[in-house]
Amino acid sequence: MRRERAELEVLVTTPHGTPVQGASIRLLGPRGAAVAEEIAPGQSRVILPRRGDYELVVEPGASPFVLRSLRTTLFLTPGKCGNVLAAMSALEGVRSRVERVDCGKDRITAHVVLDYVWFSHIGYPPTLGNRVDVLVDGEDGWRAVAEALLAARRSIRAVTWVYEPELELLRPEPLAEPAEREAYTIQRILESRAKESVLVQLLLWDPPLLPMPGEARRVALTAGDGFEVLAEKNPTERPIFDARHSLGNRLLGEVQIGSFHQKTVVVDGRVGFCGGMNMRQNDWDTRHHRLFEPGRCRFMRPSAFRARVKDGLSAADNPPRHDFVARIEGPSVAHLEENFRERWNRLLDHGAPNAERSTYVPPPEPALLPEAPGRSAVQVVRTMPAPHAERGILDVYLRAIAAARRLIYVEDQYFRSTYVSEAIAEAARKNPRLAVLVITSEAQANHPFSGAWSHACFERIREVLPDFELYALRCAGRDGRGKRRVQEIDHHGKLLLVDDVFVTVGSCNVNDRGFEYEGECNVAIVDPAFVATLRLGLFRDYLGGDGRLGQSIERDVEVFREHAARNESGPPDGASHPYLVPFAPRPRRSQIFDRRVF
Repeated sequence: MRRERAELEVLVTTPHGTPVQGASIRLLGPRGAAVAEEIAPGQSRVILPRRGDYELVVEPGASPFVLRSLRTTLFLTPGKCGNVLAAMSALEGVRSRVERVDCGKDRITAHVVLDYVWFSHIGYPPTLGNRVDVLVDGEDGWRAVAEALLAARRSIRAVTWVYEPELELLRPEPLAEPAEREAYTIQRILESRAKESVLVQLLLWDPPLLPMPGEARRVALTAGDGFEVLAEKNPTERPIFDARHSLGNRLLGEVQIGSFHQKTVVVDGRVGFCGGMNMRQNDWDTRHHRLFEPGRCRFMRPSAFRARVKDGLSAADNPPRHDFVARIEGPSVAHLEENFRERWNRLLDHGAPNAERSTYVPPPEPALLPEAPGRSAVQVVRTMPAPHAERGILDVYLRAIAAARRLIYVEDQYFRSTYVSEAIAEAARKNPRLAVLVITSEAQANHPFSGAWSHACFERIREVLPDFELYALRCAGRDGRGKRRVQEIDHHGKLLLVDDVFVTVGSCNVNDRGFEYEGECNVAIVDPAFVATLRLGLFRDYLGGDGRLGQSIERDVEVFREHAARNESGPPDGASHPYLVPFAPRPRRSQIFDRRVF
């Protein structure tokens, strides 16, 4: 009697269809384990010894994408179609799956999808081989953007929330008169590149009732100048008040409250920037956050006023400001440009204002796509309003928090997302030794309109971690009369860092509107060496370069908390660096506004 015998072929991919090279595949059956042999990237084959129940175990190996393993039970009959039983492991691999089984006469093919740990299945796929740097604060961030713009040869494609043509990207001479500094403004730099035959395309949010800035409107209305400008509305409508205040919603109706909040720049399709800094004059500061910094004055301030700021006799127009922007070279730059292309071309298709003087963005030419110059795995993730309803940034946040084992570190303008606070509370409940550090704006956490949500999120975590605190950044110094001054730093960053393995930065705040319907864009990065260096650099900034830092995550957290507790009674003696203070948001009587509004 002929023995039944067939081959099981297993095709292993990521959720975006990328073959998983080096995956380990085993069949555990009544006669022990059968190990599959890899015959091509993501493709393995094993001989089925007999019919029956098998446990299929797929391990991703050292995949740079960091994937979840899979355990599931298959009933396999050589020569006939096998049935896939829903018997996933309860501990890991719950999102990994056998997507389908194809049966032939002598071969059964199982299509296995291994889910990401850190990245999202939503939107663009993650890519490998990117060179990434996260630039801290406007001086370094805008300098890098300016250098890329001035080196542009073919195209500049920029997206921002609010545009002020007077933003000075470079500020080498902060005491100079406006006429001497004008060449460093974003408007003049972009115009200079357009005159050098570089196509400049600027995409703005179109806010209700507010006109486009005059300089931007001037170039938008000029045909053939190589400087094109479009603006896009966010169609999202939401009730302003929560369900307990329905009368207010009935009176106001559902109003358009969404914006396009993305901030990206792509130069020649090869260098990309993604961050939280707007193209506004106040979105600039040095990493030192000096109390009296003439570079934070508005563009039109004359030299005499700026000199008074430098001498500590007047305050600068803008407060100290803290933010992040990622600079990327590599294949993920194409996805930053694809985001721009999708939005820009849709406006042209719909005949938006100034569309007749604008040109379509073509698909990237394969020969011009960025090479893989680095080691970082990067995914461009978005929040997009209808009709996309894309929530990739929220998915990445929830995955990263669930994967945390040692440290969840947040720096954000806001900390009032019900999604994030619930996820952190659940992660801490499962792992009481998990450290959670959140640096945010104390002024925003105690805001009269939205502070109730900040307090609710804070209390949700504190129920699980009784010692949980929020932290604010401050700077101190003496004015020109010798009086000690202290000021909160305007924290505008949007950063989540986990276990010195993962970090995401971009435009999306830790508030539910940013996760649900705002037009947002972040980059998620997996690169342990890079992320650990970034986190340690931030700690050194805030802790005065404490020599004890760098031993371990746990020890660094202890030093962080020690400094913050000591600073509660006042700024460090002679501090010339930003420093931390702990705080708890004040309780509010009611949550009048819906959580998705602010």
